Amino acid sequence: MIPMKTMAEKRKHRRVPVKFKVDWKSEGTFLFEKATNISEHGIFIETQEPMPPGTMIDLQFTIPDKPKKIVVLGKVAWVNPVRATSDSNYNPGMGIRFENLKEIDRDTILSLIKRIAVL
Repeated sequence: MIPMKTMAEKRKHRRVPVKFKVDWKSEGTFLFEKATNISEHGIFIETQEPMPPGTMIDLQFTIPDKPKKIVVLGKVAWVNPVRATSDSNYNPGMGIRFENLKEIDRDTILSLIKRIAVL
């Protein structure tokens, strides 16, 4: 029997833990939430109101210690739905894949990933 791969094992790009605010909007919903991890191709947003997979959303966020705001279109790739649980590790929200990230913004994110990965 072949063991199932975890989400981390399936990922092609390094993802690091972060804590910064993200503004996002889609289909008339506009919210300020918290990012909890990021990679060069996506971000996880902790939210009690995740959008369904496939939903396009507009994101705006600033990387800590960098003044330039990153503005990017994203697509909801997967969702951790809100549910009643006593599991302290449970993190409701949505995984977003960046759709049109500018090269300069990708470089900024990669710089953050390298900095955090060294810590």
